[in-house]
Amino acid sequence: MKRLTCEMCGSTNLIKQNGVFVCQDCGTKYSVEDAKKMMTEEDAEISASTDKVDTVDSIENYYKMAEHAYASNNREEAEKYCNKIIEVDPDNYKAWLLKGQAVGWQTTLANIRLEEAVNCFLKAVDKASEEERESVEKKTLSEFYAISYALVKLCCENYAKNPSVQNADKIINVFGIITNSVHAMDEFAFALNRALMPGLVTHVIATTIAGYELRIREDYWEAPNYPSNFEWEYYINRCLGALRLLNLVIKLCDTDKLVLGPEELIIKACECKIHILRELDVSVAFEHTKEGGNTKYRLDDNDKQMIANMIMECQKRIKKINPDYKIPSESKSSSKGCYVATAVYGSYDCPQVWTLRRYRDNHLALTWYGRAFIYTYYAISPTIVKWFGHTEWFKNMWRRKLDRMVKNLQDKGYESTPYQDRDWR
Repeated sequence: MKRLTCEMCGSTNLIKQNGVFVCQDCGTKYSVEDAKKMMTEEDAEISASTDKVDTVDSIENYYKMAEHAYASNNREEAEKYCNKIIEVDPDNYKAWLLKGQAVGWQTTLANIRLEEAVNCFLKAVDKASEEERESVEKKTLSEFYAISYALVKLCCENYAKNPSVQNADKIINVFGIITNSVHAMDEFAFALNRALMPGLVTHVIATTIAGYELRIREDYWEAPNYPSNFEWEYYINRCLGALRLLNLVIKLCDTDKLVLGPEELIIKACECKIHILRELDVSVAFEHTKEGGNTKYRLDDNDKQMIANMIMECQKRIKKINPDYKIPSESKSSSKGCYVATAVYGSYDCPQVWTLRRYRDNHLALTWYGRAFIYTYYAISPTIVKWFGHTEWFKNMWRRKLDRMVKNLQDKGYESTPYQDRDWR
C-alpha cells in the first residue's frame, strides 16, 4: 500500500491519532474518508497509466501480427487482427489501410469485396495525419488499381476458357462494381480513371476477341460435322455474350467520367463487333440427311436487318472518329467480294474474278469444309487488303499465284464470262 502524503507540506509522516490522521511535520489533520480518497485517487492514477501502456503495447503487437499474417498471404487472419485494433482505437489509420488491403485481396468471383475495401481505404485517408495523408492516398490508389485489375483479369480468364453469356455477365457486373467504387472515391476518381480504365478495357477487348476466335467461332465454323439446330442456337447465344462485352467497352469509352474516350479502343471494339455480326449474319443450321445436310434454319429478314443496322452504326461511329474511313458499299457484289482478287485485278467484275467466283459458288460452297474456308477467308482478307491492298509488292505477289489458279480453273471448265453470284448460304 502506498504511504499517505500530506497535501500541505508533502510529508509522508502521518500518524493516526484519536480517529484522524495527523501530519507530524505541519499538524494538518485528515479524516479517515479523506485518507481513503487520497489513497484511491493515487492508485487510480497509477492504474490508468498502466492500462494506457498496456493498450499501446497491445495495438503494436496486434499490428505486427496483422502485418505478418498479410505478408504470409493469410489475409483473413490479418483482417481479424486489424479489427481488434479498430475496436480499441477506431482512429488508427494504419489498421484501416491494412484491413482494406486484406479485405480486397480476399475477393473471389463468388464474393467480391471491393466496395468493402474501398470503405476501409477512405477511412484510412480520413483518419491519417496531414503528414501521412499523401502517402496513404498513394497507397490507397495503388492497392485499388491492383485489386481491380486482378479481379477483371480473373473474370476474363474465366470467360476465355468458357465464353458463355453467364461469364460475360460476370465481367459486366464486375465493371459495375468498379465503377461504383470509383465514384465513391470521389476526389480520386479522375486519377483512377486515367490510370485504370484504359488498361481494363483493352484487356476485355483482347479477351473477347480470343474467346470468339478460339472458342465460339472454332466450335461452330470449324466443327467436323454440319451444325445442328442446337449447335447453331448455342453459337448465336455465345455471340450475343461477346457482343454485350463489346457494347460495354464502347459505353465505357463514350463516358467522359470514365475512360475519357480513347478513340483507338472504340475503333477496335467496333471492328471486332462488325466481324462477329457479319459471321452471325451468314450462320445456319443443317438438317442431316443421307446425302449430307440441307440448310434448315437461318436468321429471318428482321434479324438480318437488325444486324445490318448494327453494322452500319459501328461503321458510322468509326467514320466519326476517323474521317478517312470509308464505309463499305452494301451492294450485293461488294458484300460477297473476293477481296484479295478484287484488290489484285482492280475490279470485282473482271474475267479472272468471274472465274474465281464461279469456283467459290459451284465447288467450295457445296461442302461444309469449303464453306468454312470461305467464312475464314472473308473474316481475314478484308483486314489484310485494308493494310496492304494498295501496295505494289502485295499485288505482284498475289498476281502470280492467282494467275496460275485462274488458268487451272479455266482449264477445268470454269468460264471467265460475266457472272451473277449465287446465294449458296
